[in-house]
Amino acid sequence: MMCDVGLPCEYDPRRCMAPAPVKPRLFTILLLYCWQREYDKRPYRKFQFRRLDFEDRMGRKYHCIRDFRIIVNFLLRRHLLEVSIWSVVVSNWNAKLLQEFARSLIPVWKIELKLMQLPTEFFVMLRLNAEKMQVSELNLEGTPLTDQHVRLLREFLLVSKTLRTLNVSHCSVTQYNFAVVADGVHKSGVRNLNASRLLGLKLSLDTEKMASIIGSLLMQNGLAVLTLQHCEFTAQDMQPIAEYLYSRKCALRQLNLSSNMISADGTLILMRGIAQGGGLELLDISCNSIGTHGGEWIAMYLSSCRMLQHLYLNHNDIGASAINLILLTIKKESKMKRLNLYGNSFDARSAMIVRRLLDAEVVLHEEIDISYTYDEALHDYRIVPWR
Repeated sequence: MMCDVGLPCEYDPRRCMAPAPVKPRLFTILLLYCWQREYDKRPYRKFQFRRLDFEDRMGRKYHCIRDFRIIVNFLLRRHLLEVSIWSVVVSNWNAKLLQEFARSLIPVWKIELKLMQLPTEFFVMLRLNAEKMQVSELNLEGTPLTDQHVRLLREFLLVSKTLRTLNVSHCSVTQYNFAVVADGVHKSGVRNLNASRLLGLKLSLDTEKMASIIGSLLMQNGLAVLTLQHCEFTAQDMQPIAEYLYSRKCALRQLNLSSNMISADGTLILMRGIAQGGGLELLDISCNSIGTHGGEWIAMYLSSCRMLQHLYLNHNDIGASAINLILLTIKKESKMKRLNLYGNSFDARSAMIVRRLLDAEVVLHEEIDISYTYDEALHDYRIVPWR
C-alpha cells in the first residue's frame, strides 16, 4: 500500500486512506454581524443573506431550522430598514419560529424574499401583521405562489397602508389568479407593479384577457411603473395600454415590455399613444422583433414624445436605415438620458452619425450603449458596443 507521497505506509491502510473528519463550522449571530459589515456600511441597516454564499463559506448544507433560527434571532435584535433573503426554505414545522420571523419584518421598509419556499402559514402571519408593518417595497421574485398564497397576498394588499412597490415576477402567477393580484393592487396604494412571466398552465396564455385586465388596472389604479416581461403579448394587446397612455389622467411614467412579441404594429400603437399623451419617461421594448418597419415608426414619433428620456431597443432586428433615422432625431439640447440600440444592424453611416453626436456632445457616452471606432481593414468607421 502506498501513500500520496509515494512511500510505503507503516500504518493501517484503511485508516491511512480515510480523510480526517472535518468539523462543520458553527453558524452564530457574531458571524452574521461580521458578514453584514462586508455587505453594508454603517449603521448596518441592510441585512442580506444568500443560501449559496452561506454554503460556500460554511462548507456545509444549510439547515432549514437550526440555521434559520440564527437568522431570525439576528433580525429581532437589529432595527433594520432592508431585509434581503435568497433561496431559503422556510419550514412550518416550528410555528413559533415562523411567527418570530414574521414579527421581525414589522419595522422593515424593504423586504426581498427571492427564490424562497414559503409556507401558507407565513402569508397568514403576514396578513395578521399588515396593519403594524411599515413595508414600502415587497419583492417576491422567483418565489412560487399558490392560489392560496395569492388570496392571502391580496388581503395583505387591502390592509397595508404603506406598500408602494410589489414584485411578483416569475412567481408562477397564472392567467387565473392574476386577476386576484390585480384586484388587490387596484384597491391598494401600490404604484409600482412587476408581474413578469405570467403563465397559462395547461392552456396557452390568453394575452387578450391579460391585456384587458391590465388596461382596467391602469385606468382605475394610477400605476406609475409597470413591468410585464416574458408575457407573450402581441401587437393587438398594446391597444388597452395605448388608450391609457394618451388619456388625460395617465400617471404611468415607466413601461417595461421587453421580451414579448409586439412587432412593428405594436410599436406603432405604443408610440402613437406616447406621442399623444406625452407623459411616459421610460419605455423598454427590447427583444420584441419590431424590425426595420417598427424602427421607422419609432423615428417618426420619437420627436413628439416630449417626456420620453429612456428608450431601450436592444435586439429587435432593426435595419441600419431605421437606426440611422432614430439617431438623426436626436438634436442639440436632447432630452434623451439613455438610448440603448445594441443588438440591431448598423452600417458606416450609423458610425458617422454616432461620431458626430458624441464629438459634438449632443449625446454623452453614458447616455448611449454604442460607440464608434476606425476599422483599418474596412478603411472606415464602424459601430462597437459601449458599456
